[in-house]
Order: sequence, then C-alpha cells, then structure tokens
Amino acid sequence: MGYGARHAAKTLASAVDAATTPNPNPAPPRPRTPSTVTPASAIHTVAEACRTVDNAKRQVRETAKREAVGVGRSMFAPIKTFSSVIWLQVTGTFFALFAAFMGEGVWKLRANFKAPLSSPEAHKLYFHLIVFLGFSYFTVSNFVRASRRERQARR
Repeated sequence: MGYGARHAAKTLASAVDAATTPNPNPAPPRPRTPSTVTPASAIHTVAEACRTVDNAKRQVRETAKREAVGVGRSMFAPIKTFSSVIWLQVTGTFFALFAAFMGEGVWKLRANFKAPLSSPEAHKLYFHLIVFLGFSYFTVSNFVRASRRERQARR
C-alpha cells in the first residue's frame, strides 16, 4: 500500500489504542449526581465515538483504493507504452509490405505515364500510384508515432 494508506491505518490504530488504554493518572472520583450523567448524554457520546470510528474506516478505505489505483498505473504504464510502440511498428511494417507491392505495380506500369488520361492503362497506373502513396504515408506515420511514444516514455 502507499504512504497515505499506511499513515491512515497507523492513525486509526493509535486512536483505537488511545481509546482502549486505561488512564494511568486517573482523576479523583467526583461524586456523581443524577444530573451529571444522563442516559441521553451517554448515548450521545457513544454515537459520536461510533461516527468517529466510521469516518476513520471510510478514510482508510478511500486512501487504500486511491493508492491501489496508483500502483496499477505505475505497474502497467510501461507495458502499455511498450505494447503500443510495438503495435505501431508491426502495422507500419504491414503497410510497408503493401506499399512495396503497389510500388512494384507502379514500376511495371511506368510506361503508361505517356498514355492519355482517359485510357484504362493510365487509370490502372494512377490507381496503383495513389494506393502506393497512401500505404507509404501510413508506413512513415506509424514509425514516426512509434518513435515519439518511445521518446515520451523515456522522459
């Protein structure tokens, strides 16, 4: 557990110890009169003590819950960053493979650059070229994003 949870638990334990420990220097007994201690005031005191204990328990629970969330974040943050970087690199590699196949198609159809724009050969060439450029863009952007995330994780 974190510091806050340990501190709250120690505070609760010391409050319980103080409440249950007998007073080493008891005050001289005062004569009790029926008007000094009434059942209503005793019930009020017990109810107040119960509320204090309930508040302390709630505070310990909330602190422990907050600290547990912090532990989970600190433990899984590097794994999350690493997996996202790997995922970007893997998808970038797949985009590079598709771009290579489309680039090969553009290379084979490069003679069709001289063909008229309305011809089917030119349409096929420009389709291959557009898809090649799209996959090339996604390849580069994935590797750039992976590099940025890796640098941010090192900070």
